[in-house]
Amino acid sequence: MYFYKWDQRLWGDAFTYHWTANGIADGLGFQSWLPKVFTSNSPHDLSSSPYTWGLTAKPNGVAAENPPLFPLYLSAFSFVGLRSFHAHMVASTLLGTASVFAMGLVGRRLVSARVGLIAALIAAVYANFWAYDPLVLSESMGILAGAVMVLMAYRAWDKPSLVNVVWLGVTFGVAGLIRSEFALLFPLVVVPFVIRAMPGRAIKDRIGYLFACGAVALIIVSPWVIRNLATFDRPTFISHDAGLSLQSSSCDETYYGKSLGWWSMDCVAGARPPEGDFSVRDAYWQQRAVKYIENNLDRLPVVALARIGRMWEVFRPGTPWGEIKSGDTIAYAVVEGRNEKAARLALAQIWILMPLSIAGFVLLWRRKRAVAPLLALPVLVTFIAVYSFGNMRYRSVAEVALAATAAVTVDALLSYFGRKRSSAELDSEDPKQADSLA
Repeated sequence: MYFYKWDQRLWGDAFTYHWTANGIADGLGFQSWLPKVFTSNSPHDLSSSPYTWGLTAKPNGVAAENPPLFPLYLSAFSFVGLRSFHAHMVASTLLGTASVFAMGLVGRRLVSARVGLIAALIAAVYANFWAYDPLVLSESMGILAGAVMVLMAYRAWDKPSLVNVVWLGVTFGVAGLIRSEFALLFPLVVVPFVIRAMPGRAIKDRIGYLFACGAVALIIVSPWVIRNLATFDRPTFISHDAGLSLQSSSCDETYYGKSLGWWSMDCVAGARPPEGDFSVRDAYWQQRAVKYIENNLDRLPVVALARIGRMWEVFRPGTPWGEIKSGDTIAYAVVEGRNEKAARLALAQIWILMPLSIAGFVLLWRRKRAVAPLLALPVLVTFIAVYSFGNMRYRSVAEVALAATAAVTVDALLSYFGRKRSSAELDSEDPKQADSLA
């Protein structure tokens, strides 16, 4: 599959990450990049540009289009001469490999060593874990960060101590520098921790742990936040693309058309952002989107449900084996760069994993094992879908929870059938031998 994706098109977010990394290695810092084909005066065919626009690029001004950690990681390879998109593809696959190992540790901490092996095996074969690697997207690093966050959360839950809480804060800070929405995980994980995992502790101790975790996370992200606040005209913290994301899913095509619950270029076509830096333009996009939403509030509940349905692949998902139709989520995923076979495989796999995952959550709850660190992940991505649109990419960190809880169910099934088999073998033995064994 990776060799098939060796001809991956360099466009979209991958274009941004690839050229930002090379720009950092060249001493240009964090810039916005444009394909030269979009900045030249020569005529060109925009319809074919996604196939060619990543070949050459030029800087387009200081930016914070994405959090810094993923392009910084790629820039380390660029700095030593591994500057090609293929080199960055390989660098991304290293993150995917590390995620499999991290999932093994999550399962081991969650229940047992066998659950760890099962979780690692699921991560290794589940397409939604590895499909992002050859695309050179931050989801590869986000999945790894999500797994480490869950691991550190359960470590703190099992042994509440200042050291473990500090390490948990480190993971939150690092995660926030990978994807901006990860900052929302902090209250979803830490608040339940200080309430449920510290029985008998004084209120001041709980508040102290909460403050320590948050302070460490804030210290880690503060250099990037300070840089953005000092650079842009309007307050910018992690990135300046929230308004554009909102606008790209706020128009008739995504509210009433076949792209219901998705995004569309129609939503930004014909707009004229004002002069100014990227924060000023993003404020324009946000105001424009909010105005459209206010004028279509009666449609918003339907759109929100469609976004959630697309993210969890229960609304117009397409099919793993039949014809892909226009408007299917799987069709949009292929347009964005996913290999069609990988997209079909991922769809079939999530239909299998979802009931196993739900059963795993129930099993953990019945065993009185904390589920908050895992449950926070699907809750977060569902909220993101409601705010923006139902892209499976934005669900990527929740795959950690799906794989871990599915592993719990598989382990329980193996134990159940193992006991039945042992009982059947014992019943089939010679009665005298069975009596002696008893």
